Amino acid sequence: MGSTAKAIIGIGLVATGLGAFGAMAGLGAYVGVGALTYGGLMTLVGASLLGSALAPDVGDIGGVDSYSGIKLQTQKSNTNPVPIIYGQNKIAGNIIYQTTNSAINNDDAANGYNRDYWAVMVFAGHNIDSMVDMWSSDNNSLSVSGTKQTEEYVHIDWGYTSTATNIQGLNWVTDSAFSTSTGTALGLDSVVIPADCSYLLVHQVFDAQQSKNIQLDNIIVEIKGKKIRTMTDANTISTALTYSNNPVNVVLDLLTNALSVDDSSIDTASFYQSQQDCINNGWECNVALIQQANIQSIIQDVLATCRGQIVHSNGSWKLKIDTKSQTSVATLTDDDFINNSLSISMKGNRDISNKIIVKYVNPSDEWLSAQVVKEDTTLQSWDGQTLEKTLDIKGITNQTQAEELAEITLNTMRYTEDDIGTRVKQTPLALSFSTTVKNAHLEVGDVITIDSDLLDRDRKFMILSVETDQSGLIQISTREYCETHYKDSSGTYLI
Repeated sequence: MGSTAKAIIGIGLVATGLGAFGAMAGLGAYVGVGALTYGGLMTLVGASLLGSALAPDVGDIGGVDSYSGIKLQTQKSNTNPVPIIYGQNKIAGNIIYQTTNSAINNDDAANGYNRDYWAVMVFAGHNIDSMVDMWSSDNNSLSVSGTKQTEEYVHIDWGYTSTATNIQGLNWVTDSAFSTSTGTALGLDSVVIPADCSYLLVHQVFDAQQSKNIQLDNIIVEIKGKKIRTMTDANTISTALTYSNNPVNVVLDLLTNALSVDDSSIDTASFYQSQQDCINNGWECNVALIQQANIQSIIQDVLATCRGQIVHSNGSWKLKIDTKSQTSVATLTDDDFINNSLSISMKGNRDISNKIIVKYVNPSDEWLSAQVVKEDTTLQSWDGQTLEKTLDIKGITNQTQAEELAEITLNTMRYTEDDIGTRVKQTPLALSFSTTVKNAHLEVGDVITIDSDLLDRDRKFMILSVETDQSGLIQISTREYCETHYKDSSGTYLI
């Protein structure tokens, strides 16, 4: 079986040993990310433009509203995966061990006034780049000393391990003066944290005597997440791991780690060009994988942040960004179309919009859900109604990026241009045709020029799908490609 068609069990990579937490902490067995089968992988082949207005909606996880709320709540679950975090995110942990005793605070043992709560919270199933900030409930005034952060009743140490670590041998923070004591001295169970987990050691004091801190605080961290490989140039994938929130590098990590695709099967030139496109456009992906999900859905979520598409062709995985100033790879004439198969149409009202809403996560508002709206009142008057489409993109954490994607999406639905590049209020043409193996080199995401008697002039089209039938004929579907799609109404490039 080839490396690109293997069943991958668990992105989390931390399932081993976690079952022990359940037995010792009174929790259920801890489970990593659910099975990712190659059924999801194979459906990526020949996929249409992910992140574009014409892309199919695929998803296992709820929208931005539920996503942003879930990732900010400390959980105790035996079904949620160990999170994988790409880019910068604010996230709560999953409790994998907890217990209470009176090892430190025991004002009145007989009445049990005060209790010590001890917990291990895993917030990432991998090493992270850096800790940006930490909060205890609504308190953002934690005192910091190295990896230790404290307030009056909450004392935390964070870190990651290169090898499996027994919590009895770790130093736990016991007070707001950053004092520490080993897990053994504190009477904690013999429990091993698996290797390469980013975690919090949490001590909370429950002061029933003073009626203070009588409920568990919600611990939240803001971090720069997983270190991943990047494209060094058009021929090279780096061997070093560095922090990156470039969507292309995130997809590269998912392919090579989650799906075990060999580096030799990566089309480095296309990945490098796409990486540069994202840099030039200022497009980023900051996403936390916090729930079980199909691998296709995860990759699509990432690609939606940059209007990207991925396709498997000639034994290699290629990635392309739907962006401005793309060069036509071929010119097709009527001689290339089989039996007058060229079909030209326009999308109807069910497939077009005059109002686009892009939902995203807003770091300046506690990393909760936000939205931008791009609507065209001229089109709404023309249509006689408001035609609305919502794009729910969890990996976007930048308002400008959301606004750009909203306007580009609207433009690709409703505008074209004349022969001198002037914006025209007209639904772009959708064109499909059958051709022979002569054009077998054409791929999803390619821009081609069509020179046909059915058109008023040579026009560019972007390929959305390529299929081969049993007779060997190639069926290609496209939509019109115009530079005006990437400009605002004044003619200024959005990206």
